[in-house]
Amino acid sequence: MPEHTLHIKNMVCRRCVMTVEDICRELGLKDARVELGSITLSDSPDQSTLDNLYGRLRDVGFEPLKSPELTTVERIKRAIRHYARHNHDDGKIKLSAYLEDAVKLDFRHLSRLFSSIEGRTIQSYLMSQRMEYVKELLFDNELSLAQIADVAGFSSVAHLSRAFKKSQGMTISEFKDSGQRTGIDEV
Repeated sequence: MPEHTLHIKNMVCRRCVMTVEDICRELGLKDARVELGSITLSDSPDQSTLDNLYGRLRDVGFEPLKSPELTTVERIKRAIRHYARHNHDDGKIKLSAYLEDAVKLDFRHLSRLFSSIEGRTIQSYLMSQRMEYVKELLFDNELSLAQIADVAGFSSVAHLSRAFKKSQGMTISEFKDSGQRTGIDEV
């Protein structure tokens, strides 16, 4: 029998995968293979099971994706989240090339699709993800500002500081004093 893949929005970490695995088990979908952003089943579930699964997923903050466009936007977001945290490992690969390779579509098409559905550019989404990464690193308090700037893809501490102030409306010091963070799926 052919596999059936369901695409899920807002799955951003290993705990999300474990939560969806638990839901699948509770619904008797023992053959479910869960990865970030998707559930793959060995066969198509009946509509009642599917409705129940979608309801349970929504109850815990996930959203089933039904259109190919929405699925592609989630793949773009997942790739950008990875790029924002790991581009220093990948030799500073250009975002457009990285997304074309990750999503297997032309960057101009990806950019237009993303902007039309999300109401913002890929670049602004990348900056929000980079800022959340910077906040995480600031909270960890293990790296200097120079190291954080380098790891997060900024050319200098001054560049990081300006971008942080513009993006967050406060300085890095003010942020450290306030202790505010946003969930990665809310960015």
